[in-house]
Amino acid sequence: MGSVMWFRRDLRLSDHPALCEAAASGNVTGLFVIDPEFFATAGAVMQAYQIDALTALDAAMGGTLVIRHGDPREVVPAVAKEVGAQTVHVSADYEPAGHRRDEQVRALLAEDGVELRATGSAYAVAPGRVLKDDGTAYRVYTPFYKAWLRHGWRAPAPDTQVTWLSASSDELPARPDVSGIDLPKAGQEAALRRWAEFLSTGVDTYADLRDRPDLRATSELSGYLRFGEIHPRTLLAALGESRGHEVFRK
Repeated sequence: MGSVMWFRRDLRLSDHPALCEAAASGNVTGLFVIDPEFFATAGAVMQAYQIDALTALDAAMGGTLVIRHGDPREVVPAVAKEVGAQTVHVSADYEPAGHRRDEQVRALLAEDGVELRATGSAYAVAPGRVLKDDGTAYRVYTPFYKAWLRHGWRAPAPDTQVTWLSASSDELPARPDVSGIDLPKAGQEAALRRWAEFLSTGVDTYADLRDRPDLRATSELSGYLRFGEIHPRTLLAALGESRGHEVFRK
């Protein structure tokens, strides 16, 4: 029995609960859907970085990443049928538009007897988990942060062995010309290298230097987090209790 791992904002292979679930089901077809409606609205820098990130993910998968262009509501069921998958695995999307899309895909897959299974998310703690005693949302940051700390988060997901199966794939879009802009190197390995560098050279002084624009004193991880090339759990698991670590955790 095989499955489809539908990558979205989780372009990595480690600390990936949904991928662990997919691998447990047997052979896995890794899929990324480029929705022209959304890709066209991104600026050239975002497009170029996403192409770099997908290229890095494909290389880490041994060249087996399946790229398809189109509406995910049409593409995902078609790929699942093409490869004979019984399940499609995703990281949960809590954004309203993404949630609606996933529910539509879920219903379409169910017509073919295929299950859409969401495991994990892009967050250390999923939205809605940290509430006041009366069940309402916090409106002030400090009480929320204290409750978030008490709630805690899971440890990073273990690495898993994946047997990748490929299928016919479209080409990535042409990379826009962003000459003159120094984009960071994309991919999980680049993200982990930058995190290791920041841990050894920057996090201890982060509380005092993070607002100094004349210094390279921030983590520079925002792009990697945006595309899920590293997960917040990975960062939190390595942090201690010093002032710099605490401010960075906040």
